[in-house]
Amino acid sequence: MRLFLGLLLVSIKVFAADWNDLEVRHKYQLTQSFQLPQLERSSALIDLIKGDKVVLSEIVGLDTINVVLFKFDYKNCPGRSMKTEMEIIPVNNTAPVVEVGAQLQNCSLEIFIETKDLMSASFFE
Repeated sequence: MRLFLGLLLVSIKVFAADWNDLEVRHKYQLTQSFQLPQLERSSALIDLIKGDKVVLSEIVGLDTINVVLFKFDYKNCPGRSMKTEMEIIPVNNTAPVVEVGAQLQNCSLEIFIETKDLMSASFFE
């Protein structure tokens, strides 16, 4: 019974890490899909797909606006000069729903999250 509970807790932790648990230079993958609108082409969208791989390159506290910026190297980048608009993305499996700002710039996936939401589930595992 203890083994079952231990495996259950480990599988839940593997499913999605809290934002606060993410570490620089570690590899992660998306647990949900979303789209970001390209700046150069008004109707074109970049699809970020569940399972896409990223590496966390930097965490920056933006204290004046109570936001933390997570920068990820996006492995499926369609082009080094690709830039998107920022889009508000609801994070699945959060209650109340947590929303983050996301944009892609020069193959860096930038995620902005309010500091009050750092202990909530991210969309990375």
